[in-house]
Amino acid sequence: MSTSRSGNHPSGRPSVAGKRTVHGSGSASKYSRDSYVGRRSSSPSARRTIGGSSVAHDADDAARMAGGTGRQGAIADASDTGRYSVAPDPSSTGRYAADRYAGRSSSGRPSVRSGRTNTRRSGTSYEPLFDESADGIGRSIRRRRALTRGVIALAAIAVAIGGVVFFMSNAPITVSVNGNSIDLSGAKTVQAAFEAAGEPAKAGNLVDVEGATLEEGKGYQFSFAVNGQPGTDPTSPLKEGDAVVFSDGGDIEEESDSTDEPIPHETVDQGYGPIHMVDNPGADGVKTTKTGKISGKTVTQTTAEPQDRVYRRYYPDTGEDKVVALTFDDGPWDTSTAEILDILKANDAKATFFTVGNRIDDSTADLIKREVAEGHQVCTHTWDHAAGSGQGVNLSFMSKDEQREEITKGMKAISDVTGQEASKVIRSPGGNFPTEVWMNVEDLITAEIGWDIDTEDWRKPGSDAIAQAIKCATPGDVILMHDGGGDRSETVEALKEALPYLKKQGFRFITIDELMQYPKKDI
Repeated sequence: MSTSRSGNHPSGRPSVAGKRTVHGSGSASKYSRDSYVGRRSSSPSARRTIGGSSVAHDADDAARMAGGTGRQGAIADASDTGRYSVAPDPSSTGRYAADRYAGRSSSGRPSVRSGRTNTRRSGTSYEPLFDESADGIGRSIRRRRALTRGVIALAAIAVAIGGVVFFMSNAPITVSVNGNSIDLSGAKTVQAAFEAAGEPAKAGNLVDVEGATLEEGKGYQFSFAVNGQPGTDPTSPLKEGDAVVFSDGGDIEEESDSTDEPIPHETVDQGYGPIHMVDNPGADGVKTTKTGKISGKTVTQTTAEPQDRVYRRYYPDTGEDKVVALTFDDGPWDTSTAEILDILKANDAKATFFTVGNRIDDSTADLIKREVAEGHQVCTHTWDHAAGSGQGVNLSFMSKDEQREEITKGMKAISDVTGQEASKVIRSPGGNFPTEVWMNVEDLITAEIGWDIDTEDWRKPGSDAIAQAIKCATPGDVILMHDGGGDRSETVEALKEALPYLKKQGFRFITIDELMQYPKKDI
């Protein structure tokens, strides 16, 4: 069967529909069609052969190649009548409409993708780049509709939230201003509350350097507190129920030129007790002189008070702890120091030894090492007990350099033996440590130690008298004895009697460092 159809454009040229002939032969159909624009090139140079078929080669013809029944076809030469013959390719699964490739749908209407191709060329055939089947298009439409619905839903939620936020931020609130209820809408700040309440506080003034008013109302506008908390920023936000209290604003002092001078601090010696140490390091004060730039007035005032440097003497507050500090001066000594160490060990007692530096030598070095090893505290009692200009008893008789040398050499003698830094706790010879000596050596020491009980064992009053003095100890006491400087056999015997006694009374024997851990007793 064959069917032919033809049409002409009013201009005389072939119509857009062109002319086509359908030849049927068995199950295979061959389509022959005029060019979309009704013409083809007859130039040999504009033609080429693909798979043995003659095909138009210019750009226009290439854009007008047609396929068969929607499947790929092999392009072949129809004849020199200007029509193309397209034979369907039964092995191809891709769908491709010839008219669609030429810019029209198979129905003759312009294609949605007119002027563009959705195929790619492969050998002698054209393959679709995406699925244009009804199912594919349907899925695409459904996806787009679902996406659109999601976007609309999100937009609706955003609008709803925005509306709530807008409503909440613009809803009026009620606050208390100096005890009165005030409604605020719009701005809800401290400044807005101040204005809504009719400015319930007066502004301060601009004053000169002497405090006299230069101009009223030119000071700080007001001061305020919100819910009892002082504030500084008038733009601070308020919330429902806040209570704001406004007070008159402070004065502002005129600008001035100023100079500062130090006010020297003083050094004082205060208190009583066996422990002497710096209680307050002190600080200079400040004196400021100002000249007002508007008034021209000049004033001088103390802007920082000086703080006295305080050397405090105090008693430790041991509370319920029954502790005492045993101290021994003038060692080390060849015989008595070792005997005293034995007694201390037998009674689980710790003590503090204040040594004389020039008595630490090869013959006594092991005693110092033993004192450290057994947990006792080793401190200096100066280098030579303030001999020479100190008359063996008083550092204040010595020059400032001699005072410092007595302490530094005494500490060095200890550290040379122990290999450790010596304690910065000292005991001055005779207990003489006036303020002027303290000021001269304070950078070398942390404390100077006196005593509560002087056993006067240096007088050799007998062991019973010495023991009785030790037994009189009360919690927190510092007991003075000697392990060197002469025969100390009476002291040794007194310790054998007194320490077991105190131990039965519940006393413990600790070092000066341990005693200093207790707070100061108020007197």
